[in-house]
Amino acid sequence: MRNHLRGYRSLRFSVFGLIFFAFLISLIFTTLRLGEVFSQSISTENYIYYFPLVSTGESTPVGPVGGTFTSFAIDPGQNDNIYAGHYGSGVYKSFDQGKTWYRKSVGLSNLVIQSLATHPTSSNIVFAGTYKGGIYKSTNAGESWQASSGGVLNNHIIYDIEIDPTNPQRMFVVSRISDSLVGYLARSMDGGINWTILLTGNSFPKPDYFYDVDIDPINSNLVYLTAHEHGFYKSVNGGLTFSPINTGVDDPSARSFAIDNAYAGLVYAGVWHRDGVYRTWNGGASWVMSSAGLPEDVEVYRVYLDPFGRQQKRVFSCTYGNGLYSSDDFAASWVPRGLAGQRLYDFVIADGNPQRWYAATENNGIFRSSSYGSNWNSIMADMRLTAITGLSEMPGEADVLAGAVYGQGVFKISDSGDTWEPMNNGLTSLDVVSLALADEQLFAIGRGWMDVWNGQTWQAVTLPEASPEDVDAGINWVRGRVLLPDEAFGMDTHSSVQPSSLILKDDMLLLGTAGSGLWALRGDQWEQVGLETWAVQEMVQTPEGDVKVFACDMAGDCGVFNYDSSGLSKMQTSTEGTSASFIGLSGLPEGIENFFSSDLTVASSRGDKCTWAVGGGTKLWITKDCGVNWNAHSFEWTVQALAFDPMDTHVLIVGTRESGAFRLQVP
Repeated sequence: MRNHLRGYRSLRFSVFGLIFFAFLISLIFTTLRLGEVFSQSISTENYIYYFPLVSTGESTPVGPVGGTFTSFAIDPGQNDNIYAGHYGSGVYKSFDQGKTWYRKSVGLSNLVIQSLATHPTSSNIVFAGTYKGGIYKSTNAGESWQASSGGVLNNHIIYDIEIDPTNPQRMFVVSRISDSLVGYLARSMDGGINWTILLTGNSFPKPDYFYDVDIDPINSNLVYLTAHEHGFYKSVNGGLTFSPINTGVDDPSARSFAIDNAYAGLVYAGVWHRDGVYRTWNGGASWVMSSAGLPEDVEVYRVYLDPFGRQQKRVFSCTYGNGLYSSDDFAASWVPRGLAGQRLYDFVIADGNPQRWYAATENNGIFRSSSYGSNWNSIMADMRLTAITGLSEMPGEADVLAGAVYGQGVFKISDSGDTWEPMNNGLTSLDVVSLALADEQLFAIGRGWMDVWNGQTWQAVTLPEASPEDVDAGINWVRGRVLLPDEAFGMDTHSSVQPSSLILKDDMLLLGTAGSGLWALRGDQWEQVGLETWAVQEMVQTPEGDVKVFACDMAGDCGVFNYDSSGLSKMQTSTEGTSASFIGLSGLPEGIENFFSSDLTVASSRGDKCTWAVGGGTKLWITKDCGVNWNAHSFEWTVQALAFDPMDTHVLIVGTRESGAFRLQVP
């Protein structure tokens, strides 16, 4: 099982990864040789796939469609053309209302898309805001992109891009830098070439950042701003200065504005922590909560106003976990509009087609309704852009594998990866971050929970309690396995430890955790057995029955420990001076350490004990002769799960963090 805690990473961790890899393979072989690397892009009818090729084999995307999309933008000159931003693999474009999609990410050095915006009158100009990579601009309708951060926004998370419809050279963005709560409001007066910071979140009593900036369509001097935990703000001088407008607001977790151009001063605003939607008729001088009909304790990520309504425009609420809602009476009451249970990040109505609605979701991709929300259909075509968080043998079923797809649950995989059958009965949540096999028992690991498969259904396993600091460490571990917007992690309210690895030893379940160390389940009681505040990265059982534990402490110092009948003992600290000779390995392939600053995933074939695969980062190594010779293959995506087809030694299923699963033919 591949486990990872990014918050504990240090320069020493790359050496720790090397030790882990060397330990797994040193028991069997002593020499490695790196082969050629092949990679290629292949165009299909629907969009462009990027995946590795072996000189004598084939690779094919398999598994469920889906993925996390955060943003839309409509071509102002052709409403059939729509852009969608994926949180991990870049920008996609459809020319036929979402029936087929094409990847449009040439020039994007950061593929985690947070926001999109199109020029109000030019079909050629599109902007993409990234997570930690600043803003990019395309001048050829998405065919290529160039950085447009002006030396100011280079490493920023770009939450929103606002273009003045009356003067498209005038733009605003709101952003922050990762690992900081200080937000920025920046303005450009030359179409994104140069940027000036107008406001920072240091101006609040407690540092804060911004989610949304909007220009009043009636008066462009009026600019509205949402502050993450400080409510609503307004500028009357084009963004030069801002004042709070929170009279009547009890929930300051501001997220989004929608400004009505039919009534001066009519503004809707969405909040995250309780109250849903607020409305003002006087430009924010006073607000009234307007959430009748919305679910209790709803999280509203975005409010959106139908651009084609007349005097009484329909307003929409994109909720996180409750689907889509709309109101036809100025937010006095709300009704559901489908997508129940979905976590929505964006919503848009096509210009000239008021019945055609698009919704962007977490994990499940893009949906379209052509009937005012009466019916919704997935329009992902063949886009498999999910996070594959686990692949495993299936206990009791020799001809199938088990696979975890974050946000979609666990699947039985057969027919060399062509068939994925959900097996989610009883599963605590579809948000599965790993799979573990311990003594022919399959475990699904989630965010602070763990279930075991009994052959027909999942049963919850009670976990030990964790301290708040340990819960935070567990969240960081999950972040290493799934790419999700920050909002997804703000909902973690569990108090249990975060499982990271499992081994059954002498009828005792040994549980490695992210931040809470090592635990043992004896009978029905959990006992802490060491490494109290450490992150257990991996556990490996030796032929002698001992367990090797690889873990890192809060400072990022890593070590190898031995667990046996006498308890836990340290074998070696991972330091800059540690060499492969410590665990008896005579040599490693040149350059392999560059790919293992994060940990590895390893698979062996059930049908051929000398056929192995090792993956880490964007690299994959395969051997057919117990490690004497290795072939290396290059991926565009992060490899984090591997399993050989139990019925065919020549088929390897490769799970990636950003782009689903692939079937790789092993020559």
